[in-house]
Amino acid sequence: MRFAVCVKHAIDETELRIDSSGKPQLDGAAGKMSTFDKNAVEEALRLRSAQSGEVVAFTVGGPDARKTLKEALAMGADRGVIISADLLATDTLRTAELLAAAITKTGPYDVILCSEGSSDTYDGQVPPMLGELLGLPYAGYSRKIEVVGGSAKIERSLEDSVEAVESSLPLVASVVSEINEPRYPTLIQIMQSSMKPVEELNGEQLVQQGTHKQSSVVSMVAQTSSRKHVMIEGSPDEAASKLVEALVKEGVLPK
Repeated sequence: MRFAVCVKHAIDETELRIDSSGKPQLDGAAGKMSTFDKNAVEEALRLRSAQSGEVVAFTVGGPDARKTLKEALAMGADRGVIISADLLATDTLRTAELLAAAITKTGPYDVILCSEGSSDTYDGQVPPMLGELLGLPYAGYSRKIEVVGGSAKIERSLEDSVEAVESSLPLVASVVSEINEPRYPTLIQIMQSSMKPVEELNGEQLVQQGTHKQSSVVSMVAQTSSRKHVMIEGSPDEAASKLVEALVKEGVLPK
């Protein structure tokens, strides 16, 4: 069986810096594979282990995105496909169009996996769009996937319930983080990843820019919060009494 897994070269939110106006400094920001995409890669590898076959990792982006593909290859993917495009200037629909075209060009695939959302923007829009563009069944927020013959049994994690569904193959599925524990590649696997094949596809040649108006980010600012700084003096008993009075006054504790 053949498995496709979509990964995003996301901004490393742990390394993101904020300027004096509260805006994130995106220029020169460090990138990495989206944290949740590691669960999608792990699930593709798990399914390959159970069914045998091939895992192909796909990503959209510039030269830096090869770093993310290398991470997927080090984890165990057999080969990678990078669709060249300016990721910061590509909205979710355009991303889905590019991925769908690349998957169609290099396919067919039995299972196409994505994460529930990227760790930087967490839009969660690409997986269902991908299913629609490919004309395939879509199972979102999957917490368990079992492939049996030409079908898949899936448990979907919803807000207040778990839904069990069954679908014929091929299909598109997004996975939640609790579906598995991503593996850590060894040093040898990291070194071997550079020898695995990576195919580069030109995004503009693959899919010409459509007529839809691309969405764009109007503004992005860091969330701010203010705290009160109150010094309470006195003996332990006096300080405790004053603290309770202050908390009651602020409505934190009932009167």
